[in-house]
Amino acid sequence: MYITSEKLKKRIDEISREVNELFDRHILLEEYIGIPYFGQIILRFMLEGEGYTLEDLDRYERELYQIVGDEFLVDFMGSVYRKVGVDYSDLGKIFRAMEAEYRDEVVAPSIHSEGIREDAKELLKVSGMDPDQKVWEIQLEDGCYILLLLGKENREILEMQEPVRLIVQETRETESTGLIKAAMRCKRLGVSLGRLMMEMSR
Repeated sequence: MYITSEKLKKRIDEISREVNELFDRHILLEEYIGIPYFGQIILRFMLEGEGYTLEDLDRYERELYQIVGDEFLVDFMGSVYRKVGVDYSDLGKIFRAMEAEYRDEVVAPSIHSEGIREDAKELLKVSGMDPDQKVWEIQLEDGCYILLLLGKENREILEMQEPVRLIVQETRETESTGLIKAAMRCKRLGVSLGRLMMEMSR
């Protein structure tokens, strides 16, 4: 699987070390997630401490993009955005608003797109499902692959243990599309995802 390949993990480890050195371990890589349908991988970071602002997050995300370039998308964990006052009471509403607002935003695939798209096809084949379905996300948690398909509702479709540990779920396409388009908008404008989420929650 490309998403667990040594080449990819080595590159992500290199970025993690560079971020640790640049920010004196104030910003730490928390996880990475494949987004096959859009051909992207998102690196998600934790920000230690308290007392930072949206302006701080804007600057931090710009600096992270100076490190990763066009190779990855970046954002912070949800708890980071909560600390600057982002209202998480209705994320679905926020993401739907983003989808409408940023509908024309182009999501350019990364250099990792072919690898993670092949991963999605292989996992769908293993599950006995149509390999051409739209796969929003691939996560790996404790040796179990979690595959999220773009659909109409949030639900679990199947869980299996052999030949691989795999959970297949469905997530709402409109909300997922809004989130990825917002991430691309953030990168282009040099602002944090938290800022756009704050605007959409008003």
